[in-house]
Amino acid sequence: MNHCLHGKVALISGCSQGLGYEAAKILAAHGADIFGISIGDDEQLKKEIEAMGRSYHSMTADLSTPDIIHQVVKEVLAAYQHIDILLNFAHVLKKEDTLSLSRIAWKQALDINLTAAFFLSQEVIKQFLKQKQGGKIINASGILPLEADSYAAYVVGKGGMEAMTQYLASAFAKDNIQINAIRFGYMQEGSSLYENKEILKAIPARRLGTASDMEGALLLLASDQSNYMCGACIPVDGGCSIR
Repeated sequence: MNHCLHGKVALISGCSQGLGYEAAKILAAHGADIFGISIGDDEQLKKEIEAMGRSYHSMTADLSTPDIIHQVVKEVLAAYQHIDILLNFAHVLKKEDTLSLSRIAWKQALDINLTAAFFLSQEVIKQFLKQKQGGKIINASGILPLEADSYAAYVVGKGGMEAMTQYLASAFAKDNIQINAIRFGYMQEGSSLYENKEILKAIPARRLGTASDMEGALLLLASDQSNYMCGACIPVDGGCSIR
């Protein structure tokens, strides 16, 4: 086992499935203990992480619920007494025609894709400052889907995520807090959404991404190797960002 994250505690939102699930396993495999926030069953993840010799605690929570984020951080500290890494990986991706998108659907998407990430970051940064040892925040962004007219709330949320990443990174770099993002392309973990064969033609690498494709960027941003990286948004997208 690689111990580059030994002694670190990672708080991960959206860990019961998809990229959050895979990210939790990657960080645990490199020495981190995990606290997961999920809305689904995470028993399998708990078994896999504990089989690696790492600790796993979790909380089932809807991050759009008022005051829940303060409670989440309280639970993490009760379990581990400190937080070193935050992954804002919770998101919703729902196809909605732009001209019929309702205010309720818009708010529901942004509540999870952006608002929850900001307020979770806010609480964790406060804890980082109390600990006086710095910390890492990694935000999950995403490329523009091909059917851009059907994902307005998602696109706006991810644009806001990147702007938030840069804003917070600039504000707290002086406190040894590094805040960066990964811009994910079309990944296998969301492959049920990518049945259109045109998707592969639009990816220069001509394949969907896998969990192993994000491992290098994730470990870089979670470890001391990125101590001078602030506000970066690293594309892991098989070349989709090339224009």
